[in-house]
Amino acid sequence: MINIRNIIAILILASSNLVLGQDMHFTQFYSSSVYLNPAFTGAGVCSRVSLTHRNQWSGVSTSYSSTLVSFDHYIKKQNLGIGLIVGKDVAGSGSLSRTIINPLFAYELKVNRKLGIRFGVQPGFAISSINFDDLVFGDQIARGGNVSTIESAPQNVYYFDAGAGVLAFAEQYWLGVSFFHLNSPIEAFYSSNEATLPLKYSLHGGYKFLLEEKGKSVSLAFNYRGQKKYDQFDIGAYYTKDFFNIGLWYRGIPGMKSYAPGYSNNDAIAIIIGVKTDRMNIGYSYDYTISRLQNSASHGSHEITLSYQLCNISKKRGRRMFVACPSF
Repeated sequence: MINIRNIIAILILASSNLVLGQDMHFTQFYSSSVYLNPAFTGAGVCSRVSLTHRNQWSGVSTSYSSTLVSFDHYIKKQNLGIGLIVGKDVAGSGSLSRTIINPLFAYELKVNRKLGIRFGVQPGFAISSINFDDLVFGDQIARGGNVSTIESAPQNVYYFDAGAGVLAFAEQYWLGVSFFHLNSPIEAFYSSNEATLPLKYSLHGGYKFLLEEKGKSVSLAFNYRGQKKYDQFDIGAYYTKDFFNIGLWYRGIPGMKSYAPGYSNNDAIAIIIGVKTDRMNIGYSYDYTISRLQNSASHGSHEITLSYQLCNISKKRGRRMFVACPSF
C-alpha cells in the first residue's frame, strides 16, 4: 500500500519555491483556547492545566497525530495572564513533525462593568523535523534502491514564530481575533528553499443563552480560520446541564467556495460530549467526514481533552468577569 504521508513529505521537500506547513487544528478548540488565541491566557477562574490529543483520519495507515499541553494563570494585581504551550504534530509515519514551545502573555482591561478586553501575545519557538530514513526518493527507485543523492540535508530546523490576539467579552458573549506566523518564519530544510509559513488568522465568537432552569444553558459559537488561499468555517452549538455537556458542529463553507471543480468545501460533522466537576473537565469528540475523502476510508477523527483547575472554582469567582465560552 502506498504511504500517502510519505508522498506528501517528498512533495514538500521537492518544492523549490514555497513550502506550506500545516498547523495543528482541533475540533474542541475552546478546550485549548490559549492555542486558539493567546488573549485567552489567564481568562479562567483558576490556574489551569490542559491536555488535548487528536488522531486525525484513523483509517489511513499513517494518520496525523497532534498533542498539546498548556498551562495558564491569572495575576490579579497586574491584570496579567501568563502561560505556556508545548505541542507536537506528527504527519504520517513520523517523517515530518513540528514541535512548538510558546510562552503566553495577556493583559486584561475592564472597559466598564459589563465589558472587558484582553490583549495577548505569543512569542513562540518551533522545531520542524524529518526522518529521511523513512522516505523513498525517485532516484533510489531508478538506481535499484541505493542510497538517495540527498545525503547532507538537515533533519531539524529551528525558528522563532510570533502570534497575537484580541478578545472582547461580556457575561454572555465573546468575540476574538488572532494572528499567527506574524514574522513569516522560514522552516525550509535547505537554505536555498525559502519555505515561509504564511500568516494564519482566526475570527471566533459566540453567545451563551442562560435557560430558566438553574444549571442549564445553550451556547452558539463559530470559528472562521484561514491560511493563504485555504480557509474553513466551524459553526455549532453546545447544551450544558449541570455536569454534562453535548455539542454538535459543522465544518465547511458549502456553496460559497471550492478549491477545485467538483470539490465542494465540506469537511466534517462533529459531535462533542463532555463531563465536568468542580475542578476537572473531560471531553471527547468524533469528526464524521463528509468530504470526498469519505468517512469509510478515513474513519473520521477522534479527539480527547482533559483540563484540571488548580483551585475550587466556587470559592474563587469573586467579582471578576469571566469569558462565557464553553470550557470543554
